[in-house]
Amino acid sequence: MHDRQVLVATGAAMTALAAGVVSVVTSQAEWGVLAGAAGVVAGMAAAALAARLHRAEAGRASAEHDITRLNRELDALSETLDEEVQRARAPQTPKEKAEHAFDSATGLFDERYFAVLVQQQVAAARRSLRPISVVIFEIDSMPNADDEMARAQALAVVGDVVRRTLRESDSACRLGELMIGAILEDTPEAGAVWAAERVRGTLLASPVGDALTISAGVACYPTHALGAAELVQQSGRALEEARRHGADRVEVAPDA
Repeated sequence: MHDRQVLVATGAAMTALAAGVVSVVTSQAEWGVLAGAAGVVAGMAAAALAARLHRAEAGRASAEHDITRLNRELDALSETLDEEVQRARAPQTPKEKAEHAFDSATGLFDERYFAVLVQQQVAAARRSLRPISVVIFEIDSMPNADDEMARAQALAVVGDVVRRTLRESDSACRLGELMIGAILEDTPEAGAVWAAERVRGTLLASPVGDALTISAGVACYPTHALGAAELVQQSGRALEEARRHGADRVEVAPDA
């Protein structure tokens, strides 16, 4: 599209120049009018091209900002995983376990519980020689994104969709600011992609689907990683790739 507009602007400008030269040489007013009209076309095409380039640059800057934020959250998640693995090895009282169990915004398990679940599920999958998958969802568009109440409502909606869409044997946890992680038991890559698409499609079909969307990254054991931390990292990289291509997408991690 940009190349076409450049050609239009260039062609119109050359036409205006040629018509102007002819009008001067032949002293014919018609050629002067033609030169003026061609000049107007050239100006309009150049203005349209400038506006499109400005919008593209603004969109690129917004995407880069989102990816930078996503990388920070994924790094923080990796640190939390390491901390919670160490914490899980220490004895806890029932009260401490209950306090760490649920996130109030989404109604899902808390981020600190996620680390323990991933470790347990990968260990169980290794013993039983069965696959498991990790899917990380992130809200990528929502109304009134800067309003704290609106963000809480968006998280509640997405949490409810995830809880209703996944199987009872699956686990889902709140991760970071706008992310939710799901651990899918006995699920290979194809099943994980299908589950992620179901969650995305269910949200799209909801009353807020035109304004609230999510992207997802999928990684599977043992296809994409052999350890719990690496499995989460691969899912995060797949989510980052989805965000690079825009909103409302599902991407799969590359094979290990």
